[in-house]
Amino acid sequence: MNIGKSSLKLFAANATGALSNFTGVVVFNRILGGSLVGSFFLFEAVLGLLSIPSNFGIRDGVEKRISEGTDQGSYLSAALLLKFIPLVGIASLVVVFRGYLNDYIGQDFALMLVGVLFLREYAQLSLSVLRAELRVGETAALKMVRQVSWLLIGVGFLYLDFGVESLVGGLAVGYGLMFVGGWYRVSTRPARPSLSHARSLFDYSKFSFVSSVGGYFYSWMDIVIIGLFLTQAHVNAYEVSWRVTMVVMLFSRALATTIFPQVSRWDTEEAIERIENLLPTVLLYSLLFVVPAFFGVLVLSDEILQLVFQIELPGVGIVLVVLMGEKILQAIHVVIGRSLQAIDRPDLAALATLATISVNLVLNVVLVWQFGLVGAAVATTVSFLVNTALHWHYLRQFLRIKIPFWQLGWIIASSAGMGIVLMILKSSLNISSISWLFAVIAAGVLVYLGIVLVSPSIRNDLFQKFLSLS
Repeated sequence: MNIGKSSLKLFAANATGALSNFTGVVVFNRILGGSLVGSFFLFEAVLGLLSIPSNFGIRDGVEKRISEGTDQGSYLSAALLLKFIPLVGIASLVVVFRGYLNDYIGQDFALMLVGVLFLREYAQLSLSVLRAELRVGETAALKMVRQVSWLLIGVGFLYLDFGVESLVGGLAVGYGLMFVGGWYRVSTRPARPSLSHARSLFDYSKFSFVSSVGGYFYSWMDIVIIGLFLTQAHVNAYEVSWRVTMVVMLFSRALATTIFPQVSRWDTEEAIERIENLLPTVLLYSLLFVVPAFFGVLVLSDEILQLVFQIELPGVGIVLVVLMGEKILQAIHVVIGRSLQAIDRPDLAALATLATISVNLVLNVVLVWQFGLVGAAVATTVSFLVNTALHWHYLRQFLRIKIPFWQLGWIIASSAGMGIVLMILKSSLNISSISWLFAVIAAGVLVYLGIVLVSPSIRNDLFQKFLSLS
């Protein structure tokens, strides 16, 4: 597997999907308004919550065990069976408590949760199997189809006057297409499982389950708590800010997704030196877009939210800045976190996650209650700092990680230079329209690329060396 090419392929597809997601958030906010779109975001938050016990870490267990190359069909069959029972139980609970769920979400969405949950879990499982088969690049188009479908089908349903239900319908169709396409591409065929296969999956998944809980807390717990203390309009404002910052994580996540099965295979082969040579380059590349994005948002946060999304709630610009700063931590974490799991130490990842969950939950409740949206952003950032530091500490116990200080410093300096140019443009121009905003952002991108590519080390060594890795 060529890691560079697979990452670029996954990044290109993710970028297309993210553009669809970004466009959808803009369009739906302008048509439906912040409160109704906020209800959909709460629907997604509950869906994420239900996916934790529905999955119980099985997807990560499948990816790890199948990537090891033995008894692949038996592990697949065991996973299919292990997932079905909790899904049925959770679906039953949703039906029983649908009234409470509908009141919390603000729409009659509870029964839709059941169908979308089944589609989501088995669609995502197919992608885990493809990644385990070292076919990471092939998952790119499937993820893109899901996000593009949400936009296109959602707009189509809106045209037919289905209201906010259009967004749920688009999500369901997207997962349905991912389900069909994913299982059509999977080459591993089910085989008779044994109790030992199920036990092996469970032994890995029970730790991965804790990490998945941490992932949910990171992605959705702030939204859940904002939904308890504030309005659906506040939910929408925070989630829009979150999704803006997630755009810059596309390539970092593509890298982390791509290296997992390869690092897992090298770990099995005891090729530790190859892993140690890979990680510094991947870490640096992971930060290449995130650092300049922080400096850009530091200057243009209010303009982005007001002109593009028509969000003018007090303090939301600060929320966007804090969350973008947090993405610097996440860009590091996605690489070292997946690497720690790939070397078969999900137990240590679980320990780090348990500490983070406690910090996240306590800080979110206290800070959202006291400071609103800004409190949620600070709580998420502090908890993720703890998470990243612990994962780094644990990974350093097994691998030597060399930090490329010079190249990293040049990226920071290039980003700061871009930020200064943006400040000058902002003070001299009247950024009163989306076209002017995008023009200023484009100018900032060109300035950053112009400065960062001056470095021969980054221009030649980093790019060419990474693309040649396999």
